[in-house]
Amino acid sequence: MHHDRILTGLTGIVASAGLLLGASLIGTDTAYARSDEGWRPDPTQRVETYVGRMARDLDLTEAQQTEIHTIMAAEQVQRDLQRVETRKQISAVLTDIQRAKREDMMQTRMERDLDRMTDRLDLTNDQVTQIKALFDAQQADPEMTRTQLRESIAAVLTDEQRANIQDRKHSGGDR
Repeated sequence: MHHDRILTGLTGIVASAGLLLGASLIGTDTAYARSDEGWRPDPTQRVETYVGRMARDLDLTEAQQTEIHTIMAAEQVQRDLQRVETRKQISAVLTDIQRAKREDMMQTRMERDLDRMTDRLDLTNDQVTQIKALFDAQQADPEMTRTQLRESIAAVLTDEQRANIQDRKHSGGDR
């Protein structure tokens, strides 16, 4: 009987911890989903936010934070690789006409994202040209990950523009 109470108590603790971790993830996912400025939060920032929230809510030690950060960074690499593989598999299923239509849809999305970035970050004509070339390179190279694209775009931006993006992430973006 005493064993059943202990088991029930442990189950409750595990369920509570799961809910707490899940709630932490929801905030990160919504921040990612609501990004409407043509620039999604980079994975590193999402990991930092998540680990920071866990550290605060669960009183994690530095060692625990480091280990969780490492786990999540590895998971992001796997997610990028999976996204690339999924893109290849989908392309293999489509007909030539469907692939062309999909490429047109992706091009339209890239142009919309670039327009938003131009408006919100006050990009120069040279920056627009460079970023468009990066979008085109990603479309032509199915091996290029989102992380690589983000890093390449960030290299084109000024410190002030990168700070503007960070400010938007922290404030939840403007709508």
